[in-house]
Amino acid sequence: MDDTINRARRSDRQAVETLLCESYPAMHRIAHALAGDPKTAPKIVHLVLRRAVLVMPRWRKGITPENWFYHHMLLTARGASPLTVPIERDLLITAGPTGSPAYMAFIRALRGLPRQQMEAFVLNHGEKLNSRLLGVSMDCSTRAATVHFEAATQSLQTIAGESFDDLVARFEQAYMTLTPPTTVIRTAVRREATVAIWAIRLRRLIRRLVAVSILALIGYAVWRWHPILLQWFDEIRSRTQTQSASAWLGSII
Repeated sequence: MDDTINRARRSDRQAVETLLCESYPAMHRIAHALAGDPKTAPKIVHLVLRRAVLVMPRWRKGITPENWFYHHMLLTARGASPLTVPIERDLLITAGPTGSPAYMAFIRALRGLPRQQMEAFVLNHGEKLNSRLLGVSMDCSTRAATVHFEAATQSLQTIAGESFDDLVARFEQAYMTLTPPTTVIRTAVRREATVAIWAIRLRRLIRRLVAVSILALIGYAVWRWHPILLQWFDEIRSRTQTQSASAWLGSII
């Protein structure tokens, strides 16, 4: 993995695509589960994919790619438009094994939770993240993440009653159906990696052209005004020598 990350930091296409393919299923599930909107979720995935390739050259040594994707997926999802899709068209409903009134009420209650409580519940039951990884993903302490998850669980248990475990199982089943097919993953990753890597290479080329242009201008200036520069340097050297000689004679006298 370390070798793959190092090559990805150098914008090696194969390494970049490998890292993206490994994280893409979870990214897709998280975006669609949190957004609930089939129009908003793909935009979230697109933004995180593009950002990932662009910042990979600046990834520090020892980074865990999965944690980076979890964290930035949540940040990007938070910045997306608020959920406005009708509950019957919510992705956690349409992807679910049943559209029963009890399950719809459960998802409606989940959507009604404070944002971080909903995130903690979705990531714990959907991606099976423990409290430490919840904290990393949600940009909070492990204790705070645990509090958010426990509060979400208590609220949903109060609403669901004895059906809580069954409704959670239905949620988990619906969540996993949000995993995209392998062909979709490869196509999306290849497209985003191509665009982002070309953008990185173009920026590098522009920086090199700017550096070469500056050096060329400096070289031209030296060639064009070298007689004046030589005269200027001679005058400075002469003044320095004169001042040094005067100082030496003064010290003797």
